[in-house]
Amino acid sequence: MDKRLLSSLQKAFRCHIHGVRPRRNVWLAKTDRGMWIVKGYKQKEKADWVTDLADTLHDHGFHHTVQYVGDAEGNKVIPIGSRYYTVMKAIDGREANHSLILDMKRSISTLARFHLAARGFPHVIPIAGYQPPLLDKWEGRLDEFKQILETIHRYGPQNRLEQIILAMSEDVLRDAGETIERSYKIQLIGEMNQASMEGTLAHRDVASHNFLIADRGSCFLIDLDTVAFDMQLADLVQFFGRILLLHGYSVYAFFEGIDAYNKINPLSDNQIWMIHQLLRYPDNFLREVTGVYGKRSGYRARNVQQLLLMEARFREERNRFLAAENQILQRSPWGAYHFVG
Repeated sequence: MDKRLLSSLQKAFRCHIHGVRPRRNVWLAKTDRGMWIVKGYKQKEKADWVTDLADTLHDHGFHHTVQYVGDAEGNKVIPIGSRYYTVMKAIDGREANHSLILDMKRSISTLARFHLAARGFPHVIPIAGYQPPLLDKWEGRLDEFKQILETIHRYGPQNRLEQIILAMSEDVLRDAGETIERSYKIQLIGEMNQASMEGTLAHRDVASHNFLIADRGSCFLIDLDTVAFDMQLADLVQFFGRILLLHGYSVYAFFEGIDAYNKINPLSDNQIWMIHQLLRYPDNFLREVTGVYGKRSGYRARNVQQLLLMEARFREERNRFLAAENQILQRSPWGAYHFVG
């Protein structure tokens, strides 16, 4: 953080900043008014959106999220130079560890509360011919992967990672193609239309680092930058797609997560079935491979290789989970059963 920005922030907020250090794409600032998170945006509209969203979520009763600080005049978006800055109160907590059932349940319970608060946002979209953003993303990733695969075939695998990609590619292409085709037959468009009518928002980046666990067990959902109008089912598909790998595709972990969510924000049997069907899409594989080849921030070849090896190791367990449709559909009402897997 340069001296001009530091001075401007101290003047705007009438505080003294004792020191700053970078953390991912933000700054952690120690001030005489507490610990703050400083974040800059290129576009004012984006900064306005996240600050207004946080205020609205708090008004709707969802307090386990970020809280923005206003300057001396009450402004929460501060133009400095060519960027627009926001200041949040730092949340004292650790990142959730979703390999732990308790942390997973805390996170998905917080997600359920967020989903309840993230409704009633006026939004008009054309219904006819509208495709859920989830499918747009999945089709884009699949097309990108096919191009990567074509290059690997053309020149041959150049390293161990590309050998693994080739070995898994046939299953990945089949699963991805079948899931996208199936999505048009399971009323996903209807779910999206319902979300549009209800004005729902989805977080769309429910990775473990966006859930913070405080000392007393409270869980906070952070990083509202990715929140957008969408069906909230997309968050649950993404959430379970990530945590199931950590739990070896345990049906029990899926049941525990659904139970925790249902206690706060009940899902219909059809929605639960849809989540299970959409988990056939190999999102972990395609996200990581396209991320590392697209040179996106946070994706490293060594980490991607380890994740792909995990997916390969749990291939049989994944197939058993996807074949557990009858167990999932028969488990109703949810609270009356206990599954040991």
